[in-house]
Amino acid sequence: MSTSRVFGIYGESDSGKTTLIVQLVTRLTTEGYRVATVKQTHKAISMDAKEKDTWRHHQAGAALVVFSSRKETNFLYDTPLSISEILQRISYFGSFDYILIEGADDPRLPKIRIGTGKKRSNTIATYTNNFHEILSLLKKSDSEPSMVPDLRIRVDGKDVLLTEFPAKIISNMIVSMVESLKGVADVHTVSLELKR
Repeated sequence: MSTSRVFGIYGESDSGKTTLIVQLVTRLTTEGYRVATVKQTHKAISMDAKEKDTWRHHQAGAALVVFSSRKETNFLYDTPLSISEILQRISYFGSFDYILIEGADDPRLPKIRIGTGKKRSNTIATYTNNFHEILSLLKKSDSEPSMVPDLRIRVDGKDVLLTEFPAKIISNMIVSMVESLKGVADVHTVSLELKR
């Protein structure tokens, strides 16, 4: 799995966050990159529409509701997740070059501020109609590490969430051990299942 470059974009309401993300997604996808986006808000709202079938499923108690059509598949998960948990689940859907998070506030994420609101930790730039500068900054990050783990661990059916550091240590240990086995050369993917 390739490593995604993750960036947050934040600012006050109506500051242009969505507009900037749309411009970045349009440009990056035109250049052949795969992009995923996350809209994060502190408001207690749902994207599901009242009285629709999926809403009714949720109201009946379903913890996960999936809407599938010939056009798309939507997952409505009835549990708030941290940004690390969201990023981990995004990796299940495939490999993305960039993940852009609108409204990001996780202190570990590199962030771009729009406007003059309070600066959040790990802010790497402020957007002031300098689109090409911001785009170059995102693309310059190609060699920098990401917080999206390359490793997924499930213990007794539950995901163990890993930050980047332990994921790298465990991944390196597994790869080193597997590469030492007879007949194993270059390791790209390892699948393990252990039952005790």
